[in-house]
Amino acid sequence: MKTLVEEIDKRTYNPNAYFTSLDPQARRFTSKKINKHGITSSSRPVKRINYSLADLEAKLYTSRPEGDASSIGGQNERNSKNSNSFEDRYTQQEILQSGRRFMELDTENLSDLPIVPTLLSDLTGIPRDKIESTTKPISQNSDGLSALMGGASFGKEHSKYGHGWVLKPETLREVQLSYQSTKLPKPKRKNTNRIVALKKVLSSKRNLHSFLDSALLNLMDKNVIYHNVYNKRYFKVLPLITTCSICGGYDSISSCVNCGSKICSVSCFKLHNETRCRNR
Repeated sequence: MKTLVEEIDKRTYNPNAYFTSLDPQARRFTSKKINKHGITSSSRPVKRINYSLADLEAKLYTSRPEGDASSIGGQNERNSKNSNSFEDRYTQQEILQSGRRFMELDTENLSDLPIVPTLLSDLTGIPRDKIESTTKPISQNSDGLSALMGGASFGKEHSKYGHGWVLKPETLREVQLSYQSTKLPKPKRKNTNRIVALKKVLSSKRNLHSFLDSALLNLMDKNVIYHNVYNKRYFKVLPLITTCSICGGYDSISSCVNCGSKICSVSCFKLHNETRCRNR
């Protein structure tokens, strides 16, 4: 078998030339052979390779053996035998049923399914009455419906336009039962109105001692609350801060005219008058 591509020799390879036929150094190269008497060099010309695709295709198709014509004739005979065997293996009813099923599956709109027998009659020349009597529509086959709509079940109902029946897909209950949403439920919003919570605490009329007895305080907090801490070193460094008697804020402090309690805002003033003011 003749090779159309020549292997590139690494010794005479020129990286600037892609084909060896374009490389002038690779056209003639010297090969060294070791004999008994010593090293002898022999040079031989390199055959130029034709890279024309048109010539290669012409050579490929024109160099076909003479027996190919007989093989082509045999292939045609086999194809005719296969077509004859197809007609022998299946009856005309099965062929019509297959053609009708294919055309119904190829229909884009379900409302166009009744027109399929007419189209099949025009293509095959067989009367439409015979096609409808010998074949079944895809709506009467459960496997045909599942193939048509991807496994969904169907129910029949009258068309609102009065043109017979309309196929309506029904959702499977198993699909709904097996479906689980991955979306997290929305958390319930808690009442974050601090004024309402503070009003409940202030309206309870509890003194400091009852609060300390009920609250879960550790020994450190109790010692800080019950003992005098003004002589401590870190408390002397901090300046005295006047805070609001309602919320504990220390910005824009003012006093109540009736009792003298410290208040920082209008909302605290209203809450103080409702719960804490002694001279109201």
